[in-house]
Amino acid sequence: MRDNKASLCSDLILVSARGVREIANLERIDPNGCELTMQEALPVGQKVSLQCLECPQGKKACTECRFNGRVQSRETDPLLGNSMRIDFLGRNWSAKEWQPRHLTNLKTNLTD
Repeated sequence: MRDNKASLCSDLILVSARGVREIANLERIDPNGCELTMQEALPVGQKVSLQCLECPQGKKACTECRFNGRVQSRETDPLLGNSMRIDFLGRNWSAKEWQPRHLTNLKTNLTD
């Protein structure tokens, strides 16, 4: 089943977890979570904090792009790194609140 509220995107974000602080590439986002790729392999179940590197709205102190989550799944590719699904905790994502750069809504660009 396809999630019609999911969007493809490409934006660099900062991922923080216990003992890890690393830049990741945000690949896909939906109201309940996101998919990202990064070098570090975080374990399934690990709590993480996500935020943009530079506010896309030009704000000095950006809060709309800060999310807490938990690693739901992980796949490792020797060339591409670690692809992870992060489920958001405490709030849902909305494009009205925060739009990552290069956001493409799948609902308007794909047909069933």
